[in-house]
Amino acid sequence: MKFDARTIEAINAFIRLFLVRVDELHTGLFFLVIPLFVIIVGAAAVALIAIAAAVTLVAGALGVILMARRGINAAATYKRPAVTT
Repeated sequence: MKFDARTIEAINAFIRLFLVRVDELHTGLFFLVIPLFVIIVGAAAVALIAIAAAVTLVAGALGVILMARRGINAAATYKRPAVTT
């Protein structure tokens, strides 16, 4: 997923505007918002990583299931030569 320069600049401008408004509200509040902002962004990143890991595990499990079905079907259609004595 690619972002162009205008989108990145718009996001940066929005974050700066938000932080300036918080700083104007109260200087001490500024120092409370920064860690909360970092925690929220970090939590979002961890959630995305967890979702990606879950999708990878599900895809792997489906691959194993499909290969097992293929092997079972191949074994079921395999005919052994008749034993002659």
